[in-house]
Amino acid sequence: MREITHLVARFREAGLKITPQRLSICHLLKDDRTHPSAEEIYHKALEIHPSISFTTVYKTLQTLRELGEIQELNVDPERVHYDPEVRDHAHFFCQSCKSLVDLEMDPLNAWMMADLFPQVEDMEVHHTQIHMVGLCPKCRDKKPEA
Repeated sequence: MREITHLVARFREAGLKITPQRLSICHLLKDDRTHPSAEEIYHKALEIHPSISFTTVYKTLQTLRELGEIQELNVDPERVHYDPEVRDHAHFFCQSCKSLVDLEMDPLNAWMMADLFPQVEDMEVHHTQIHMVGLCPKCRDKKPEA
């Protein structure tokens, strides 16, 4: 996620007020590599603003997503996660412990997309989102109890 001053400018460009709650949500997300859910962000925001509503958190996250300042990750069947890193990169989701981690990959070029998916040739691709689901090493190596 970019600097807070940039986010303030983006909110203003969109005609939105800069509220203490919105600023706190931006601060909570900035440089957060844990891919928090809206619920996790809400509980952290409650510590700062005891009267903040879940609706405020959710709408702020949707606004940040619409402005292209965060990614919405739909890998966990139980909840949506948010990523302040908007460059194209992949994710791995562990089905057992529910961890969600970044996977560093070279960006997929248009020519690679055309090779992998010939039907994309005439399309204008703006964003790719790749995720893998399985077991992390810790969960894979757990021995079942007898």
